Amino acid sequence: MNSIKNLLVSQILKYIIIIFVSTIFLLNIAFYVFSNNQYLREIERQYTALYNMTAHLAAEEDIQTLEVYLEHYTHTNEVLIQFNNAEGQSVFSNDQDSQLDKYEAVYYDESLVGYLAVNFEPSMLSKDILSGFIGLNFISITLFALGVYILFKFFRKESNNIRRDLSHIGIEGSIFSYKEINQIHTQLTTIQEQKDKQRIVYESHIKSLAHDIKTPLTVIRIYTDSLVEGNLMPTKDILVDLREETMKISDLLPKFIEPDYVELPYLQDISLFIERYVNKYREVFDSKQITIETRLEPLALSVSDKDIGRLIEHLTFNAFYYSNPHSAIKISTHKDSQLFIIEDEGIGMSEETIDRITKGPYRSKEAMLLNEKGSGIGFQVINEIVQKLGATIHLESGVGRGTKISICFSQKK
Repeated sequence: MNSIKNLLVSQILKYIIIIFVSTIFLLNIAFYVFSNNQYLREIERQYTALYNMTAHLAAEEDIQTLEVYLEHYTHTNEVLIQFNNAEGQSVFSNDQDSQLDKYEAVYYDESLVGYLAVNFEPSMLSKDILSGFIGLNFISITLFALGVYILFKFFRKESNNIRRDLSHIGIEGSIFSYKEINQIHTQLTTIQEQKDKQRIVYESHIKSLAHDIKTPLTVIRIYTDSLVEGNLMPTKDILVDLREETMKISDLLPKFIEPDYVELPYLQDISLFIERYVNKYREVFDSKQITIETRLEPLALSVSDKDIGRLIEHLTFNAFYYSNPHSAIKISTHKDSQLFIIEDEGIGMSEETIDRITKGPYRSKEAMLLNEKGSGIGFQVINEIVQKLGATIHLESGVGRGTKISICFSQKK
């Protein structure tokens, strides 16, 4: 399992080093190819000039002048030179270790004047290129080391900030360095607040039921105490009263058992519920290459998790089923207007289809062609929940133009 520190320091620096080494390697290859081409061209020019001057001096001047020129040339350019006359006798040489073994015949006006051997490897030009190559790598490595040090300090600082932010999630009054972590903190605290409200509602519900059951129990106890002590005789009226009180308790018992947190309404921000739901099923929408676009403003409603869950599920999956691949579904909430809107780019509906689904279960031919499954009661489920919440629903659609469903909760504050 990776840690934040490893992610920001070890892993990132590892990839930076790999990228840098690869870059330096490619730059060295490029530098070598470029400098080698320039070097060969320059050597060719220098050799041609040396060849021509040696041929001219060997033919037109005396041997002393040729020796002086070659001596000066070797000192100036730091090269090895061996020149023999036409008879093969050595005229000039600074090749003390006898490294030169390749000679080229030297001609002047088509007359052989001698043999020349040259080695440019120890020349100043070669040393300059090597020095440039070493200097380039030294500067690159130095700058890289400085950059890695700066990045290391930066990543270590930021990793500490992230770990500090993560440790403060859920702590009231915390200040965060990263807005994403602050958003997570806000969502978690909001969800916790909603759960606390939900728990309070549930506890209040239980207390209310306990209070309601207390009255018939009190009546039953009074009757039974009086009967046991002989203060009352078991008449038919008393037995009927006892049965009625027992029925009251029997009617209240299911309310203790059936209700769950998800069935009890409480004030919650449905934009958070929608966001969690969309993220949960995003891969399902990706399977059809459908993009979910959300623009969610806080929208507080008194609604149970069960009702809002069923509402979101039916609306989003209806949009999914009847949308074409590579399309988009847009979901938005609007705080000021108390609106929840879901819009798709699917097959759409005709006026006749809209009229029929609002009156009862119905599926158009187009819907059945695109999705064989379905009972046609989806809108009735949605409308039932909308009416339960005291809201209103409005449909806008057209064949081939998609569908837009707007639910207004302004009547339910």
